[in-house]
Amino acid sequence: MPRVRTARAGVRGLRIRRPGAWFVLAALLAVGAFLLARGAGQSAPPGERVLVAARPVAPGTLIGTDGSGLLAMAQVPAGGVLPGMLRSADDAVGRRVVAAVAAGEPITQAALGGDPRIAPAPLAADERAMPVPLRAAGVAAAAPLPGARVDVMASDGEGLAGRTRVVVSDAEVLAVMRADPADGDVGGDAILLRLTSDQALEVTRALDFAREVRVVARPAGDP
Repeated sequence: MPRVRTARAGVRGLRIRRPGAWFVLAALLAVGAFLLARGAGQSAPPGERVLVAARPVAPGTLIGTDGSGLLAMAQVPAGGVLPGMLRSADDAVGRRVVAAVAAGEPITQAALGGDPRIAPAPLAADERAMPVPLRAAGVAAAAPLPGARVDVMASDGEGLAGRTRVVVSDAEVLAVMRADPADGDVGGDAILLRLTSDQALEVTRALDFAREVRVVARPAGDP
């Protein structure tokens, strides 16, 4: 008999505590619903969109006109756009990646060889950077600065039989390379030009077989 009374007492105790448990559970659900509704009503913090790599991009990759599946746009917090980050795929199309970019990493001017507005643009498809010796007297001392335009001229033959021709016209100067005899560089000063692959072949032919090759600066704005 005492065992039966103990069981019944336990059942009665359970019945007394159950309404309180349901009340607590209902209160928790109500609080959760309130928080969800409050969060849904709040707008997402404002942000900005930047260009990122959709997948890992290896150095030397050329970004095609359609992005070649390499590019995507990503949201960053307001004020999170740093100098050099690109905001549009149009700023990357036709340029070559010079440093490895991980998937999701922002595409920057540095990854594409530098900002073309403050330095010579990176080489595009079918372009070559070719050094041409500055052999003419006085030319090395007054070599054009990067960004200037020059003509490359070659002279063949001797005397009245000689002739001079323009090998390349309106080539862009990328850099001027000064020789340092202390390092054993005896090749002399040279000027680094942006050329097409065909122009590079013509200049190479002139350097190999012409009697003399000169680099002549063009006036600014000369067509």
